[in-house]
Amino acid sequence: MSRVSGSKEPMLPKRMLPKMMLTPRPMVSLVAALVLLFSAQVVPAGESKLALTGGTVMTVSGESIADGVVLIEDGIITAVGTAETEIPYDAMEVDCTGMILAPGFVDPHSSDGLDIPNENLPSAPFVDVFDALDPSRFFFEDSLRNGVTSIHVMQGNNCVVGGVSRIVHPIGLTPHEMSRQAGVALKLSTTPRRGYGRMRQLAELREVFEEYDRWRENLAESRYEQEADKEDDDDTDALPPEESRSQGQELIRDEDLDDQHRHLAHLIDGRLGAWIYCGSATDVAPALALVAERDWKDRAVLVLAGDAHLAIEEIKEAGIDVVLDSDLIHRKRDALTGDVEETFIPDVYRRAGVRFAIQPSRSGAMPERFIGYQAARLVRSGMAPAAALRIVTLGAAEICGIDDRYGSIEVGKIGNIVMWTGDPLDLNSWVQKVFVEGILAYDLEKDARLERLFPEEPEPVEAPAPLDDEGTSEEGEGAKPAEGTPEKTAGEASSEDGEPLEEKSSEKGEAPADKPADPPKESSAAGGE
Repeated sequence: MSRVSGSKEPMLPKRMLPKMMLTPRPMVSLVAALVLLFSAQVVPAGESKLALTGGTVMTVSGESIADGVVLIEDGIITAVGTAETEIPYDAMEVDCTGMILAPGFVDPHSSDGLDIPNENLPSAPFVDVFDALDPSRFFFEDSLRNGVTSIHVMQGNNCVVGGVSRIVHPIGLTPHEMSRQAGVALKLSTTPRRGYGRMRQLAELREVFEEYDRWRENLAESRYEQEADKEDDDDTDALPPEESRSQGQELIRDEDLDDQHRHLAHLIDGRLGAWIYCGSATDVAPALALVAERDWKDRAVLVLAGDAHLAIEEIKEAGIDVVLDSDLIHRKRDALTGDVEETFIPDVYRRAGVRFAIQPSRSGAMPERFIGYQAARLVRSGMAPAAALRIVTLGAAEICGIDDRYGSIEVGKIGNIVMWTGDPLDLNSWVQKVFVEGILAYDLEKDARLERLFPEEPEPVEAPAPLDDEGTSEEGEGAKPAEGTPEKTAGEASSEDGEPLEEKSSEKGEAPADKPADPPKESSAAGGE
């Protein structure tokens, strides 16, 4: 069993290199070859077992374990226990003494990993965020640095009907390597997109699904006729269009779906979730009506912003989960008194018993860009620290439908674990290491970007030796005076007490006031004549 300390473990110089070990590929360039070479320093060839020992394990799903042990094999957590847990002889052990081990944060809603948040077309249900993922974006690097290991990448809110989302890890050289679950949900919006009014927004949203219904009915009727022709039974009476369409619904196959309607079909059939953006309380009612009409209650999530919390009673009655905007405080000015009333939005949903997730800010103040800080704000408002940590880990995973694999440190789940120097919700704590699927993906001590921002201070330069009374250094004659000390001329020599000596006049007498005296000749004496 090889033992690697928490501070001296060999690491990668780049954040994406470990992913090469997760999905080996043929080396097509020198860079790719170097990736594989350096990645072997983290997990030697053939070694797929990892043991994290000595740290405090915050499981989220249960009690914390002091001096705990977490075993990961082939990316899956196989054991979580105390120091008495048996460690396999062939596991690589990482000493986490003094550290805290917690599940990686789950970002429930983000478009930062895409080349653009939204398409120019208002309704584009046929697109997939897979085609717009950009692994080179600093967003993914920052996510690792901030303890985020799972991201639900979804198109932005400026749309009528957006594309299909997916779950990704913030490491990898290609979208394929980053992806962990495709086809999570389809993005919709009842809030007017830029340049739209509310009537136009809702009319176009209805038209998308009405057009799909017409296309589906025609496809069902066509499929029924195709099957009827195969039977070639002349005695069979032709069915009315409505009945043939009804029976033809069950005959529709995936290969019958065209690219324009495939994702809508998966949404209607229950294979995709419906995430609906509501930027104000006014937009909540149309969203809930659409959910009820299409029977999406178990698959719908509301992405809320603005004053949408004013519709809390309707949201609670519908029993739908919500994802809150990064601005967790709503401010309203009283029209009569001019006083500003502030509402901490998560408290509204917490008191109502509505399950919610929070997300970091994309362009706000610096602290709000950390999802851990957003969770700390919940603690400041009265929530228990353990409950706040659950909101940004297991709770977010539940809303995204991935809690069977992510969000907590449990046997059978993916080994996405973050090593913290302290409480994950304390801004004085730092991410020391990040393990994604049991692979070391980030190390603070090897963060090249932080090394540039905070370079090591240069070694101090030794001061020159002092001069003696004759102007020579103690190290030997002829030494130059210290840097910055002006050389003294004959007329500027000093006495022993440091006072300057008066300049002597020449033998010919004083020079006239209107005519400057000839410059004195240099003398080797201290005073010079």
